Amino acid sequence: MLRQYGHSTAINQAPWRDTCADVVLSHLQLPSIAKMPDKLSYDIVIIGGGIAGLSAAQEASRLGHSVVVLEAQSGLAMGASGRNAGILCAGINMPITYTPKGSAAERLWQQTHEELLAVLAEASQSSTLLDVRRIGAMCLATSKTAAKRLARETKARLAAGMSAEVIGADDVDQLASGFLDVKDVHAAMLLPDEGAVHPLTLLATVANGARRHGAQIYGDARVEKVEKSAGGYCLQTANGKTINCRSVISAVGPIENATGRIFALAFDVEIPENCPVWWDANPYIYYDYRPGNGCLTVSGGRYGAPGTDALDATYHKNMAAATRRWVPSLKKIPKYCWAVDLHVAADLLPEITAQGENWLCIQGLGALGVLPGMVLGKQAANLIV
Repeated sequence: MLRQYGHSTAINQAPWRDTCADVVLSHLQLPSIAKMPDKLSYDIVIIGGGIAGLSAAQEASRLGHSVVVLEAQSGLAMGASGRNAGILCAGINMPITYTPKGSAAERLWQQTHEELLAVLAEASQSSTLLDVRRIGAMCLATSKTAAKRLARETKARLAAGMSAEVIGADDVDQLASGFLDVKDVHAAMLLPDEGAVHPLTLLATVANGARRHGAQIYGDARVEKVEKSAGGYCLQTANGKTINCRSVISAVGPIENATGRIFALAFDVEIPENCPVWWDANPYIYYDYRPGNGCLTVSGGRYGAPGTDALDATYHKNMAAATRRWVPSLKKIPKYCWAVDLHVAADLLPEITAQGENWLCIQGLGALGVLPGMVLGKQAANLIV
């Protein structure tokens, strides 16, 4: 369905397919499991072909195990992983200053930072499909209280071995080439290693890594039943295929049991090439702004009710108005407006849980970016093997 926005019609999808090279799209195509034999057998079955599932597949197959990924859709990037905002940032859904010492949350901060550096290294290779822009990210403080919090956060990130620095409004204005209205900015935390990634290029890259190590990835493979068997588990798909395996990794957490709808839109607008990603440090403002791929993409906001689009236009209108407060010269209406139903909460942390013996679930990934999914996918693979 196309959603009306003002007096025009915005495209009801993320801009990524329209801004992606054909060669990348070709790597997102999947063979249908319907064309395979009725009975299949693997060491490990991974349910879900998003970034977490594909990362698990790449790691498990690299370790020498036979692996199959079962994706419910006909191709990759048709779920939550293909509709995220493409912000490349370390961390989880809380400041590093709030994470308890020695906790799993603190470890994820460090692990996602290491994963960020690995993605940047991969993107530097001449043969890569990855489209990554290391343009930095700015957390902008529009109050003195927020500026003090940013100073503490910057100190904590530096202590953890990450790159961060406090800059002033003049520096923000210079980095953004005058694109932003910084009159309300007191200070900002600059994260020079962060930036933007084209989500479809990341999915294609990780999928190809899994394929190179021998993993099979099938589409049209919606799993309807998982039952214990003598050798491990027996899975049945909606189109009648039976897959036997020793172990299962379920990586469909973000879209299972949705608790909220998260929104995004994109303006078709020329932006200074090196303008960083930015967001407001005020904890009650949830919009993230991501330049790149010919668009200014905005995501976040307060969660809407899942399963209904009755208020989507209102959320998108508010999001566009918030964007124009930062960019007063922005007169266009959004070209793309979309939403994703996810299992989300303000205090939701990503984790791996045990569903049964040799059956792990990766969950809590809604609205937290791509790096936690990559980290937990690899961890789940190592645990299961």
